[in-house]
Amino acid sequence: MKSRLVRKSAFGLVLLFGAPLLAIPNEVPVGVAKIDITPTHPTVLAGYGGRTTEHDGVDRRIFARALAIGGERPVLLLAVENCGVPASLTEVIKARLKKKAGVDPSHVAIASTHTHSAPNLVGYARILWADRKTPEQAERQQRYTDWFAEKVVEAGVRALAARSPATLAWTQGRVEFGGNRRIMVDGSWRGFGLQHGAPVDHSLPLLVARSPNGEIRAIWTTYACHCTTTGARNRICGDWAGYASDTIESRHAKSVALLTIGCGADVGPQPSGTLAVAEQHGRAIADEVDRCLDGKLEPLARAPKAVASPVDLPLAKPRPRAEFERIAEANNSFDGRHARAMLATLDAGKPLAAHVKLPVSSWSFDDDLAIVFLGGEVVVDYAVRLKRELDWRRLWINAWVDDVPCYIVSKRVLAEGGYEPGFSMIYYEKPSSFAPAVEDTLVRAVHGVVPDVFNATEDTPPSPYHKPTPVDDPRFTGRPKLSDAVRAELRKRVVGTAQSLREGKVEGLTLKEFSRALDASVDGFDGLLKNDGAEDTWFEFSGSRKRRPYIRQQRVGDTLSWKTAPVREAPSSKTVTFAFFGGIGWVSQAKTAGFELSAGGESIPFDVTLSPAGWSGTRGARLLYFPTWTSDTDSGGVFFLTVPRTKLSVGKPCEITVRSVGHGSLRWFSVDVYRDAVEIAKETLQFSTAPR
Repeated sequence: MKSRLVRKSAFGLVLLFGAPLLAIPNEVPVGVAKIDITPTHPTVLAGYGGRTTEHDGVDRRIFARALAIGGERPVLLLAVENCGVPASLTEVIKARLKKKAGVDPSHVAIASTHTHSAPNLVGYARILWADRKTPEQAERQQRYTDWFAEKVVEAGVRALAARSPATLAWTQGRVEFGGNRRIMVDGSWRGFGLQHGAPVDHSLPLLVARSPNGEIRAIWTTYACHCTTTGARNRICGDWAGYASDTIESRHAKSVALLTIGCGADVGPQPSGTLAVAEQHGRAIADEVDRCLDGKLEPLARAPKAVASPVDLPLAKPRPRAEFERIAEANNSFDGRHARAMLATLDAGKPLAAHVKLPVSSWSFDDDLAIVFLGGEVVVDYAVRLKRELDWRRLWINAWVDDVPCYIVSKRVLAEGGYEPGFSMIYYEKPSSFAPAVEDTLVRAVHGVVPDVFNATEDTPPSPYHKPTPVDDPRFTGRPKLSDAVRAELRKRVVGTAQSLREGKVEGLTLKEFSRALDASVDGFDGLLKNDGAEDTWFEFSGSRKRRPYIRQQRVGDTLSWKTAPVREAPSSKTVTFAFFGGIGWVSQAKTAGFELSAGGESIPFDVTLSPAGWSGTRGARLLYFPTWTSDTDSGGVFFLTVPRTKLSVGKPCEITVRSVGHGSLRWFSVDVYRDAVEIAKETLQFSTAPR
């Protein structure tokens, strides 16, 4: 810290001797540019294996943004709204920038926002579309990739040409919508959701460039979270990062807002599911940016010094050839395509890869700020560790930069297993997962590009950004408190659904059937008994977030069961109808045998739906579902379960069990833990708004 202290002390002495001009922050050449990279023709999208066709529309246009800093040896950031730019394309873009603008390739960082709603560039996650594209689709994918490269180069050239004096300053804020998505149950990975207590990085570093007149020219910020809020819609969109950039630029005229992503490979946006939620997350970023701009920022006196030094990360030993041959012959899924790709490499006389080459670089602004750039989908453990070993108060970490060869997992994630260290490597055409030495190897590489002056000391306090929302946060517990706005939105949705039923638009169901069930219902939840799945925070019936237990159709037999309130005596009724709140979702996932509900010795098969539905079981058992919240893939609402009274015992609760009878799909079922379901349902559904 010596040089920093000397510089600031000298500055103060000069002011004492009456040189007021030196009170003005140093100016640095800065240029920005923004170019539309929305495809002009249909093309396949990246990010989800379940999509099988080219995109069918545009929800929001996507852009490439550029920020150039410095004079003779400038650095250049290119922030592109795309899932991932492969190394092969990065090399092409950097070579053209060197030829056209003379910029050093090691001084250029190409950062992807990792939106899953952008075109799949040729060379990225090759197995995702291997053997699935028609020749025409392949031609259109190549055409977009070539055009994309031209536009990104154009953005960089424009930013470099637009450089003029500006002041730079930075700070760190905090945003909390990212939650660790790796669901762990008894030490085993069980899928994606919200894992309470798992690590996150809620920091929001922010750099602002202002013209000499104080006008904001550029705002650059980073958040560590997947760009997957809108789900598997087959439409173009920048997701929350795109909406954040749009909102920031709308609030600060003439500015360019660049968004990059931190170590958020195992962190997902909470909640997710709709374009409206993506906009909500974008506004959260923009609101925090404005709050930071109103506070104290640290000036950066000079352009940064750039250092780049890629590292080879060790892979584990691959499976034997015979195993690849067995998979290739018996499996035409992603596993089979991956196995055939491995065999093609071996048949060409080449060894399977033993390492993954990962870009690692940094920009150091004197000893005031070190910005780290990492390739790949880097899990949050690296942010946690690096912000412990380096001074987090002067550290900014980006991932998905210059190449996205695969997920970059930590020792913890590797040991836990699951998608990131396992199946994802198939998408990325890697022969195996990483070896345990991967974490230490990468951390040493980061230390190699960051000056020692940024090392943490014994006096460095712990970073405050890695503690997730506590489990007992009141936002996730207790009886739902419906605000006037929520009530109004619920009313619109319920009336609309009721109208569809009244008009006969839902086959086999009528509004009268739901009305009768509501009138006859008793509380259908009084306590959870068993959950083979996990807990997640997700949208429930009102459109609000709540912690709820759930199971998926990943394994046959996974069970979620609960007890109802005690059954009351009612001699005049031959059946009992239980009301409970819950949800079913991810309808775009593979269809299986579905779920089975059992109660009072009766069983009813059912599956995921976004519309009102009814399913029948044995001896008159009936399950009705009235959704009151829906996204493109999920829904939440009220269930009515009717069973014969002869199967129940008066004064004792009924046990309701939902079991997965399918496997291999992420389709889910959840139950909401409301003990007063009937009261809430009657308040929510308000059937009086529609004639019976």
